[in-house]
Amino acid sequence: MEAQAPTTLPEALPEAAPADPALPAEPGIDTGPPPAGPAVLPESNGEPIEDPAVDAIPSSDDAGSQPDAVMPTSALSGLEDEEPEEEIYEDEPEEEEPVLLTLGVMDIDKKLGGGIPLESLTLVEGDPESGKSVLMEQLAYYALRQQLTVSSFLAEMKPREFLDQMTSLGMDTMDYYLLRRLSLYPAHFRVDQNEAEQLTGRLLKYLEKGADADVIMVDSVTPLLFHFDTRFVLSFLAQCKELAALGKTIVVTLHSYAINESLRLRAGSIVDAHLRLRIEELGKQVVRTLEVSKIRGAIKTIGNSVSFTVEPGIGLKTVPISKTKA
Repeated sequence: MEAQAPTTLPEALPEAAPADPALPAEPGIDTGPPPAGPAVLPESNGEPIEDPAVDAIPSSDDAGSQPDAVMPTSALSGLEDEEPEEEIYEDEPEEEEPVLLTLGVMDIDKKLGGGIPLESLTLVEGDPESGKSVLMEQLAYYALRQQLTVSSFLAEMKPREFLDQMTSLGMDTMDYYLLRRLSLYPAHFRVDQNEAEQLTGRLLKYLEKGADADVIMVDSVTPLLFHFDTRFVLSFLAQCKELAALGKTIVVTLHSYAINESLRLRAGSIVDAHLRLRIEELGKQVVRTLEVSKIRGAIKTIGNSVSFTVEPGIGLKTVPISKTKA
């Protein structure tokens, strides 16, 4: 069961962060009002802009109006042979940009080979209540802490519920939301086939042209994919993969019951990372299990799964093997 948020947000909080003004508002994906643009400099109307600092510099025509300063002969002695000392400048170390998106949980990050690679497409599938939304919240939180910007399309909950739940898990993102480093968009994907096709195309268009975020999450696309055949689903994932190659980190979730084993294998061959979530009974304890089916750049090992629970005020917490076998 997903953790419930005990707190609520202030009434004045906007429901969604800004979207790209180039995309017209349509039902289905609510991108909110356009953000305030940068300040525009006034036009000069062809007239030169006078800079008082520039006018204060004497021109070459005024050179003869004042006497030249004469340096004493004694001061010139020895200057011919003396070379100026070279100034040594030390290069300031540049801040390294992150190359992996971590979840902040050591055991899980270890299974991921350090984290999810940036500029990649990740598919997260799982059973209902298996922890997909919590995993997305954890990814969003640590992406923000790595100085990345995040946009998330929410088909399973409202933006206010998303923020409340993150706060209840000890991952307060209110400041990031108000600073517009975190953008949340309600996505109404429970539509008929014609609208589903339009929304899918609009979503891909947004990912291609309208999104300026570093990390883009869609939770989840299950309602959309119910309307289409295997070929359409694979085409959708392939287009997301192409967009990821252009510099975006895209994470998509869906329910395991929405795809069969054949589609799962073919989809896994397209994406850069494939994570599967399940609810299992290990001994006397019911836990959630994360299986890393595929991760780009990581060495696949036999022990590629880890069990975890969702703790209030903590978020994801791994369960030691000794306890799960008890």
